[in-house]
Amino acid sequence: MNKKIQFTSLKIEKLEAILRRLNQNHPLRAKAESWFDTSKAGERGERSLDFHMDFLVNEKHLLFEGTRLSSGKYYFQIDALVVHSNFILILEVKNLAGTLIFDTDHNQLIQQFEDREVIHRDPIQQVNLQHYKFKQWLEENRLLKDIPIYSYVVIANDKAKIIRKNNNGFLAKDVIRATKIRETVNNLFTRHKNEILSSKDLQKIRKLLIKQHTPSNPDLLNKLQIKKEELYTGVQCPRCLKLPIKRKHGKWVCPDCYSTSKDAYLTALRDYFLLINPSITTMELKDYLHLKSRTTSQRLLSSLNLNHEGTTKNRIYHLNSLWPKNYK
Repeated sequence: MNKKIQFTSLKIEKLEAILRRLNQNHPLRAKAESWFDTSKAGERGERSLDFHMDFLVNEKHLLFEGTRLSSGKYYFQIDALVVHSNFILILEVKNLAGTLIFDTDHNQLIQQFEDREVIHRDPIQQVNLQHYKFKQWLEENRLLKDIPIYSYVVIANDKAKIIRKNNNGFLAKDVIRATKIRETVNNLFTRHKNEILSSKDLQKIRKLLIKQHTPSNPDLLNKLQIKKEELYTGVQCPRCLKLPIKRKHGKWVCPDCYSTSKDAYLTALRDYFLLINPSITTMELKDYLHLKSRTTSQRLLSSLNLNHEGTTKNRIYHLNSLWPKNYK
């Protein structure tokens, strides 16, 4: 059984696709790049926990990254979730630089860096809500079994300065650096030595989390106010990134670096799926990939064994069958 499940971010994938297909001089490109940089920084912070979690390799546990579950009307997301046979650990990861001032009286995190000040939502309040929602989820799925659940805010940036603005004792308990994860978990091992979740329970939780995980799928083009017609179409060279390149004799050939590829068009299809439409027709593919004939377009779609509907001439192909999994 794979102990680590890493759910992928559609937001980051969409931003990557936008940046691939947006003119370098587009007035909104800088905004898209800023969103991408911020999202990637957060992802790097979450992924950096892997190094501090490697000591769990021989333990009976599951590690989920980027889990997003429904709580009924709304969704809640957990950056890192450790489901151990003896306890459960919820981690809200912040990869922020500068001075971080936790103002728990006003439920805010004040970030000071480069002569600027940014106000963030209170991550302690966030992780407490995740704690409550995940406990509810366990109860709804009949998996609670009185297992202790702990939640922490993890500061992934080692150079960040952490300050407590208020005089209560919450910060020391709720906020830790990534380097303290091993010590924190070892303390939990000392406190909780009895196995509560069996291997069968862990397997059930794994299947349910994968099944019920619902990735956030924001309409970024709309939010950025970029029109679909402003995006470049065609296949991009995987080597020099020229766009578009042409198909010749069953291969995609770059006129600049002369590299060839048989499957470079799959990335273009993924971009189409993410930004344009989850389904495509033969003629839409022909126009999008700059193909010379409808026959070639039909052949490419048929080779992918996609789920489809309609007659051969008016058939609609569903691209989501190309990417049935959103985790690794």
